[in-house]
Amino acid sequence: MKAAMQYMSQSFRIKDQKIKDLFLDIAAEELGHMEMVAQTINLLNGHDVDAEQVKAGEIQSHVILGLNPGLINASGYSWTGDYVTVTGDLCADLLSNIASEQRAKVVYEYLYRQINDKKVRETIDFLLNREEAHNQMFRDAFNEVQDSGSNRDFGTTKAAKMYFSLSKPGPNAFAGNEVSAPKFK
Repeated sequence: MKAAMQYMSQSFRIKDQKIKDLFLDIAAEELGHMEMVAQTINLLNGHDVDAEQVKAGEIQSHVILGLNPGLINASGYSWTGDYVTVTGDLCADLLSNIASEQRAKVVYEYLYRQINDKKVRETIDFLLNREEAHNQMFRDAFNEVQDSGSNRDFGTTKAAKMYFSLSKPGPNAFAGNEVSAPKFK
């Protein structure tokens, strides 16, 4: 729900039609993922509301919701639009979406390792692969626009390029002395 609403909401200000369509297509697919998860749960739980079959603490989903998925998070709090990140800046939104897809992959990987049912694992594997596809599509879109919006160089000063070596404090950590940032390959 979060991903679908986030990508759809973000699409409203995108001028590039190709990127706008990408956001809307992935948003629609995320709704399909929600349906797949709900259907998988239905297949595992059956379709009959039966309070006698419910373990303690799980009665709400059977009785109050009639076996429909509750729009709640893992802690039981209602879903809210506060989960949606929309900045109006394409670069910032794309980076947020890349992170969201990566988090989804982590959750699916955790679930995959904990579940032994072959068909459920196939479903999770499919969803995990689709999240990777979305992640790659958003990264490709980011590569197209990476020098725009908040990612533009607005004329950085020396202060913007300074590195403070706070993990190894000493006389060179501050006071504008030249300290090199770590290099990553």
